[in-house]
Amino acid sequence: MELSKLFRGLIIVHFVSIVAIVMVVPVDPAYEEIPIGIIHIASLIYSLLFLVSLVLLFRFKSSGRTLFAILVIISIPLSLGIPESSIPTGSLYQTYVWFGGLLEGAMLAIIYLTSIKERFQKIEE
Repeated sequence: MELSKLFRGLIIVHFVSIVAIVMVVPVDPAYEEIPIGIIHIASLIYSLLFLVSLVLLFRFKSSGRTLFAILVIISIPLSLGIPESSIPTGSLYQTYVWFGGLLEGAMLAIIYLTSIKERFQKIEE
């Protein structure tokens, strides 16, 4: 299998795993009455930028590679700032979260350490 097809397949699987995470995340009634704060706005902006980075990666744009790497790094402190749920999240949700992290690590390795990195090089005219 060609590496670019594998990479595009990983992007699609990662998008599907994000949708699966959203579908199985438990709704915590303790946080339904809390007004929207800075962490919610940051999470929304992060989510939109992450989806944009996946599209740019799918099209092999160099800005997508940089944006994706930056967003993976930003996700660590952002996830630490999200308040902990008062109800158990369940093993299915945790499995999807870990699988998403696995996919992000694999995608980072592919875009920076394999021959596919040449497709992301900027063409200067």
